[in-house]
Amino acid sequence: MAQQQNPDKIGTSPTLVEVFTELFRAITRPAVTIIFAAVIAQVVVDRIDAPQWFIGLAISCIAWWFGDRTVQHIRTKTPTESEEKKEEQS
Repeated sequence: MAQQQNPDKIGTSPTLVEVFTELFRAITRPAVTIIFAAVIAQVVVDRIDAPQWFIGLAISCIAWWFGDRTVQHIRTKTPTESEEKKEEQS
């Protein structure tokens, strides 16, 4: 799990609220995603009419979380060799 660091708080220990929030997020996201995926799979396999609000909520939550993780990954990405060479040349 990548940690987001506030530039103002580098070198300080996280507060209890920050630790609890990260722990809650780390546990909740996978659990809710698995529940959504299982219900959607059941709807597809058994051809059950699921409420549209549930399908919309599930798709938007999973897309939001995937996008959030992708953005976090891109922000913490280290420069590649080609990017470093371009910086050295300029």
